[in-house]
Amino acid sequence: MLEKRLEQAAGCLPPQLRTVLEHLPAQEQARCEELRLRAGQLPAVTIGGRERLLGDRKLAQSELEETLRRATAYSVHTFADSLRQGFVTVQGGHRIGVCGQTAVQDGKLLSYRHISSLNIRVARQIPGAAGAALLGQIWEGGQIHSALFLAPPGRGKTTLLRDLARQMSDSGIRTALADERAELAALYEGVPQFDIGTHTDVIDGCPKAEAAMILVKTMSPQLLVLDEITSERDVRAAECASHCGTAVLASAHAWDMDDFRLRPLYRRLLDTQIFTKIFCIGSDRKIIPIV
Repeated sequence: MLEKRLEQAAGCLPPQLRTVLEHLPAQEQARCEELRLRAGQLPAVTIGGRERLLGDRKLAQSELEETLRRATAYSVHTFADSLRQGFVTVQGGHRIGVCGQTAVQDGKLLSYRHISSLNIRVARQIPGAAGAALLGQIWEGGQIHSALFLAPPGRGKTTLLRDLARQMSDSGIRTALADERAELAALYEGVPQFDIGTHTDVIDGCPKAEAAMILVKTMSPQLLVLDEITSERDVRAAECASHCGTAVLASAHAWDMDDFRLRPLYRRLLDTQIFTKIFCIGSDRKIIPIV
């Protein structure tokens, strides 16, 4: 038997690969973050940020193809839009990253011709990841402060934003998620796979800047959540939302404030003065206020 969330994430695996996972101790199953499959290599799991090889049989490329077909219910073409962004999201909010040989036209990825590796990210919700102290700093005296969270990959930025959104939404704040990579809400056939609160609206699978503008114009949110600001368009969308009176919660990749200031895009973000609160997430997941 597999731990519940791991079993769900591994549901697309061929039976022989699931058997390998069952040999993991229960404690390790509960901490499993990713399942990594590479053609011609041993399967691996990521636990505590480190990969661990499993079994003694290397994976055939055909097994990766079969895993993706199973993940899409043997209808890969229906997931074409998300595959062009390099992933598919399956029931439960688990995301499968895809690599391999591609077909490209006019500089844009059209499809994958051969799959070389898959990364199945085990989605886990942590209720209370955003503690009362942090919530009190963002929602203070009836005012919602726009806040930015800085951290390198793997420190829980998305988990933190999701929990803040849930708590604010359940407190009656109209909340909107621009969920470009289906990580905050992970809609599956229109239904969020995570608890994102009772007053939350979501657009996923759409570039976050475009989704943000649609949400601000049509849903009148009091709070807009953007995961990973990565482009000038994202910055402009956050700025526009702020000018419309909508508070913004967002994240950015940076080790610390010094690293953040070194990047031209983020210097531009600072110049907008959208965010009145800036936090760093430390290696121990401690949330450190910077501004």
